[in-house]
Amino acid sequence: MQKLLVALIFSMLLSTWSCTQQDDTPILVSTEDVLFVGGDKLRISGRLLANREVLATDHGFVFSTDASFASPILLSLGEKSSPGRFIGEQSGFKLGQTYFVKAFAEVGGKRLEGATVQLKTLSPIATSYSPTYGLAGAELTIEGKNFPAGTKVFFGNQEAPVLKNIFESKLTVRIPAATGQVLVPVKLVIQNKEFVLPVPFEYQAGKYTKVSDFPGGLRIYDNSYFYNASGFHVGLGKIKLGDNFAGFQRYNPATGTWSEVSFPGNKRRFAFATSNYLGGGALEPARDQFVYDRSFWKINGSSFERLGDLPFNAREALAVDWEGGLLLFGGLDGASLLVRSYDPGLGTWSTKRTAPLALGRNAAAFVRGARVVVLGSNGQVWEYNPPLDSWQLLTTYPGSKGQGYPIAEVIGSKAYMGLFRATQELWELNLETLVWKTKNQIIGLPQSINSGHFQFNGSIYFLRAPEESVSGTLTMELYKFDPDAI
Repeated sequence: MQKLLVALIFSMLLSTWSCTQQDDTPILVSTEDVLFVGGDKLRISGRLLANREVLATDHGFVFSTDASFASPILLSLGEKSSPGRFIGEQSGFKLGQTYFVKAFAEVGGKRLEGATVQLKTLSPIATSYSPTYGLAGAELTIEGKNFPAGTKVFFGNQEAPVLKNIFESKLTVRIPAATGQVLVPVKLVIQNKEFVLPVPFEYQAGKYTKVSDFPGGLRIYDNSYFYNASGFHVGLGKIKLGDNFAGFQRYNPATGTWSEVSFPGNKRRFAFATSNYLGGGALEPARDQFVYDRSFWKINGSSFERLGDLPFNAREALAVDWEGGLLLFGGLDGASLLVRSYDPGLGTWSTKRTAPLALGRNAAAFVRGARVVVLGSNGQVWEYNPPLDSWQLLTTYPGSKGQGYPIAEVIGSKAYMGLFRATQELWELNLETLVWKTKNQIIGLPQSINSGHFQFNGSIYFLRAPEESVSGTLTMELYKFDPDAI
């Protein structure tokens, strides 16, 4: 409206003075359009109005935080040799501040000014960012508006290098190194003001610490293991390039020491074991020829009580304790889909509904409440309901599935699964939301297989053996994993 009024007045004046000398026609300055308003930047247009050639020794805009222009901010555009439009851009303004602006021109020693326009700079707004979970060194994008040059980004107290600022609406930063905190606030610092994003960033976590080597520098394969109040027991199986291992080694996580535990049964490989039971297995006197052992044992701490023999062969079966008894899943020799249950009160075995996938020690399982969660070698995660004898597919492991033999442990509502054979990936599954989250990769030799695992004081321990084909003097290594440490 203001522009139309100025143009109309100027047209009337031109008409009135059309018959007079051209040199007497007036020269006007108009403050026209506000073209852009950002956080610290303004872009505005003005116009020098005349019906003849005119020389302005200077022209531009004047800004101020008060209408009287007591403390003006001058934007000089220099000489202008003809009438017409001009545009000025100025940065360095304060965020969310009201400003007054007017165009000006210096003509013939006189200062001509346009009408005053009032405007207000904007405040930065961050609408989203991604990813919200990741590793230090990766790129992260923050979207929003009014991010002026000089915007700084912090993850907690760590400043993140700003790689790009696209149209003051998209920031690309590099995630800085963590300082020990897994969850940190993400904040923008602009003109000494902090703008904290509502969702904190979560660093990919999981700290591995090697705590011990297996005694004697041995490498045992096809072994059994279990953990109870007496400690972590690893034994039986076959020593690399040696005889079958006769007993167990017991690790005390409180003291970090190993001790020998004798086993009254026969030597064997491929036996199942839980905190309370051990049984089955076989010896292999010749390639793919097996002598089965059906002895079945009750475990009491580090001692063994023989029970009635198994009514079936069991080689590489997957076992979990269940309400004082035992559930046995799959195994080799045609048993991969079988589910068997042991009743300690009756001393009897029963067969349950067939499993929906092949199982055995190349899979992993844990008990949570009234359910058994099973991670198959194909990556499928199933939930078995023993009272109903029913199966439900929950989700699928998103990482590399390697060649089976993963681990599965549960702490509260979080399950930790992975470390398939010859892989280093471990993932966290929220059992309430079924959302997966990758954890840091395990250290050590990638070409390894799990020889046992257990929990102690909120940490998970993994015993890893180099693949049998790996030559050299490498031994089995025990690692401690803290899920929420960096």
